[in-house]
Amino acid sequence: MTDISVQSIATATRDKWLSVATACGYATYFHTPYWYERIVPKQKHIALEVTFNDGASAVIPMAEVKRACGLLTDTFSSPGGTYGGWVSAQTLNEGHAGALFGILASKKNLTFRVNPFDNTASKLSMNGFKREFTYVLDLTLGEQELYDRSNRGHKEKIRKAVREGITVRASREWGEWEQYYGLYRQSIARWLSRGPELKPKAVYPPEFFRRIYDNKTGHEVLWLALKNNEVIAGMLCFYWNKHAVGWHASASSRYFSRGTNNLLYWEIMLDAAKRGFNVFDCNPSGGYSGVETFKEHLGAARIETPLLQTKTTLRRMIAGLRGK
Repeated sequence: MTDISVQSIATATRDKWLSVATACGYATYFHTPYWYERIVPKQKHIALEVTFNDGASAVIPMAEVKRACGLLTDTFSSPGGTYGGWVSAQTLNEGHAGALFGILASKKNLTFRVNPFDNTASKLSMNGFKREFTYVLDLTLGEQELYDRSNRGHKEKIRKAVREGITVRASREWGEWEQYYGLYRQSIARWLSRGPELKPKAVYPPEFFRRIYDNKTGHEVLWLALKNNEVIAGMLCFYWNKHAVGWHASASSRYFSRGTNNLLYWEIMLDAAKRGFNVFDCNPSGGYSGVETFKEHLGAARIETPLLQTKTTLRRMIAGLRGK
């Protein structure tokens, strides 16, 4: 086997970045410029084009977020707790992956969640990584097998939601996004009322959702569950290549017992399967056991998505002062 070495590193153009993410079979929406432009529009986001001595190449997107009046820079691959790493139009081996990881690891104050759909990246040495998981449903199994793999309670709640007259569809206008955001704020208040352990790691402002709405590319869908035209739950999903993911969800507590979330997930999964997506990714659960149990009841399989967070001495000092 040829010894792999980096031949050059340059800044990729946005078009190059997007084209490689489109051609890469394991890329997710979180590896595209669309995601970076929506979530960190005012921060520096770049993509490095790395070429190797054997002719292979890859693109590494990342965001550099300034903090503490510019004294501190945090590097994210990728922002929002999502999957990072590289994308490539070619087949890479462990030698390429090791070299690419070395480039990432050289960045100070790095947050890097391994993309579980990149088989080569998942074989990296995991020293220093925190063990975390996502939950994934294999949509290629077909509707009946997916239904059979869910537990009895999930099936019963789907039927209950249908009997209750709850329906699921994609949002149609900004006013429905505003209603969804209202549910999100209610959810935050509910979590905080239950104790500090449920405090969300990030609270997204309405401007973030407006940015997604105003710049939709067809890869972003806000799904809604409705009862008598009232928005009672929703999930913001992103679609890329063969990967569909539910990234953000909120629901009215008044309808928890009526199977709202069960029907919402089920209809979103069926839609993704019909449109040719191979997986529906329920996303990591932040360590909340109740959320993990719900996803297991859907029939989702748990797969590892290790998380690496490095901190300089200054970063640790600032985190200590801020309590995070």
